[in-house]
Amino acid sequence: MSTGHAIPDGVISSAEVEDTVTARSQNFAMPSGLVERLTGVRERRHAVPGTTSSDLASQAGLAALANADVDPLSVDLLIYSSASHDVSEPATSAIVQHKMGARNATFADIKNACNSFLNGLDFAAASIATGRARRVLVVAGEVLSPTVNWQIDSSADLRKKLAALTLGDAGAAVLLEASDEENTGLLPGRFVSDGSQWELSTVLAGGNLMPHDNSRYFFECDSSALQSLAVEHIPPLIEKTIAELGWNLDEVKRIFPHQVSKGVTEALCAAIDYPRDQVSVTLDRFGNNAAASIPLSLSLASEQGLLTKGDKILLVCGAAGFTAGVLPVIW
Repeated sequence: MSTGHAIPDGVISSAEVEDTVTARSQNFAMPSGLVERLTGVRERRHAVPGTTSSDLASQAGLAALANADVDPLSVDLLIYSSASHDVSEPATSAIVQHKMGARNATFADIKNACNSFLNGLDFAAASIATGRARRVLVVAGEVLSPTVNWQIDSSADLRKKLAALTLGDAGAAVLLEASDEENTGLLPGRFVSDGSQWELSTVLAGGNLMPHDNSRYFFECDSSALQSLAVEHIPPLIEKTIAELGWNLDEVKRIFPHQVSKGVTEALCAAIDYPRDQVSVTLDRFGNNAAASIPLSLSLASEQGLLTKGDKILLVCGAAGFTAGVLPVIW
């Protein structure tokens, strides 16, 4: 039915990020221009201290409802789908429901790193298809800036901390509703998972593996290995998904990928021979927004009039875990 987003005001350039790393690191000077050159990220948004994931998720959810002229009380199911969360217990969706005033909605968290939102959409569609809900709001709120470790000790240390320097805060939401109209809406997609690769991208504290180790609350990632998995698994996943629908790739108006670097997006386009200018990119100005990146780019494209009724689009994600997903949509 609609989309919505919430973007913090604080714009942080990659030059500022590099200056901060140099200032806080004892024996390491961040090379000027390195972050943008390696990742394509020019700037990102950081929320003011004290902002929570539920704050951005609630703002985005309310924006999506307002865009559809829908009362929060009419939402049947609220799904919070993010990598970050407010507290370990209870579910962050409980806090979002309260902040939004959507007290008639049942709620649940679906957490699967950057693939959380696609999993949330898939669950929402299944709930609608089986008659368990008629109107479902899927929200993401990512406050990722606190997981950035600004102290880097060496070039080797930079390799596992570089990905964190691209992180940006954002919220986004999608509202779905049951419809009898054919050839429209969210269609069955495909997912693939390989849990043996879970250690490639982590925030290790916050659970019971390292419950009291505050030094492990930072995001660390073997970007090269994770991106190689994405390039290996996502292209065949796209091909299988559209083949099952009887689509040709040239029918796909636009692809909305999760974005971690300019290089991996270009590699995916090359692997499937898809035009680069038909891929919605927000990475350059908003950074890596984890699970909020796809719905943010979807919401911005909708707001800018880049989508018209009947357009065939693909939502595509590769994420920590390792997990990947492709969801087709007829707008």
